[in-house]
Amino acid sequence: MEKDGYIEFVAQKAMDMGKIFFLDTGEGNDFFDQDRQWYIEDLSGWLINPCDREKFLKCKKSNTIDDEFSDCYIFVRWRNNQNRELEVCVQYY
Repeated sequence: MEKDGYIEFVAQKAMDMGKIFFLDTGEGNDFFDQDRQWYIEDLSGWLINPCDREKFLKCKKSNTIDDEFSDCYIFVRWRNNQNRELEVCVQYY
């Protein structure tokens, strides 16, 4: 399976914050970046502490994420800054 550069970019931004991003779904605001060959859109998902990874995966499997991680649900919004560099910002739900 081919890696998704944009998703990896978002995952790296989460790691820079000391967190792990788990994707839920795309949220629109679609854009195709010709330079990077990336399909970009706003995303939703969970931003969790690395120490909670295993607990999160167990909750996902048992459909109890909302019980344990509702305060970690976020929206990832993208934009191009003045230097035409891609930025993402996190908004808690």
